[in-house]
Amino acid sequence: MRPTSPRFWRFNRERYTLTGAQCANCGERFLTPRLICPQCHSEIEQVARDVFPTLAGMKEENPVSVTVLIPSYNAAGTIRGTLSSLLAQDFDESYEIIVVDSSSDETPRIIASEFPTVHLIHLDQQTDPGTARNLGIVQAAGEIIACIDADCIAPPDWLKRMMAAQRADHEVVGGAVENGNSESVIAWAGYLGEFREWLPVGKPRLVNHVPTCNISYNRSIFARFGGFPTEFYPQEDLLFHWRLSQHGVPIWFDPNTRVRHVHRSTWRAYNRHLRRIGRITARVLKLTGDEGVFLARSPVLALLAAPVLPLVKWLRTVGVFMSQQPDVLREHTLALAPFLVGLCAWAMGFVEGAWSPPLRVSQGEPICQTG
Repeated sequence: MRPTSPRFWRFNRERYTLTGAQCANCGERFLTPRLICPQCHSEIEQVARDVFPTLAGMKEENPVSVTVLIPSYNAAGTIRGTLSSLLAQDFDESYEIIVVDSSSDETPRIIASEFPTVHLIHLDQQTDPGTARNLGIVQAAGEIIACIDADCIAPPDWLKRMMAAQRADHEVVGGAVENGNSESVIAWAGYLGEFREWLPVGKPRLVNHVPTCNISYNRSIFARFGGFPTEFYPQEDLLFHWRLSQHGVPIWFDPNTRVRHVHRSTWRAYNRHLRRIGRITARVLKLTGDEGVFLARSPVLALLAAPVLPLVKWLRTVGVFMSQQPDVLREHTLALAPFLVGLCAWAMGFVEGAWSPPLRVSQGEPICQTG
């Protein structure tokens, strides 16, 4: 197999080199490490196995209708609100709540002492959300697996809406995200930066991605496509949903199925998170080949484009809110400045990701049932 990578990619000190591959299914040549052949959508099996772990030991019986799954890390300040909202659901069918927690704060004590009906899986070391969800999935007994984060509040009709859409033959159902700490300017900046595509407006429709803070899956999805990638936080859900879309499994998005998300409200946490998102976004693009891949796969171009990337994303986001939720911009104009600063951190992370090799997870033993 002959390398086809342009010379400037060789400036990468970690020697990330693109090579030409030939699809075993249709014979078309394309650039790896794309997981899917762009012509016939055939998978590169080994890479797919490396990235999406096999979930061994999944429960077969379905004694409850829904399993609500929550990954948690140091969520002592928000977990009470999340679990209280889930236990107050206006939902007549049976459901269970599983929290996979790796906190070093009071979170596990709060869950064990104040919410004894919640199934707590506590891990001794900090665990990324993809791994945590995978561990929860193999413990889940529900026909439907609904995901929410430990910093989100679900309204009383959340599960009812999820189940109604699932039973209308939608295998994956997602909803809108609202800002859960509206008193903070930095929180509004974070909301602008992360959730412009999932605003609580418009009609229900098919989309390719919804964040895992407000989504549900038929459990057969994980039997067919494996689990969440475990080294791509905070974009593990984006990569997983990209794989689903490549195999013709869209997401039904209902803007009336909402959660309120409590955002980071300190400068340090906000900027660190945006920088991390930028870094992993570049690495995800190297695998998927989606929009922006020419920058992600070219460190020199990414570096040259870095000064204008924040302004481009800022203008796009302002345009979305102007057309869909202009009242948010009118009422929270002060958030636009810290939002732009955060996008500068995002651009720095994107350049770092472009100069790094694509993440390739070496799969060891399959994830098995625990406890």
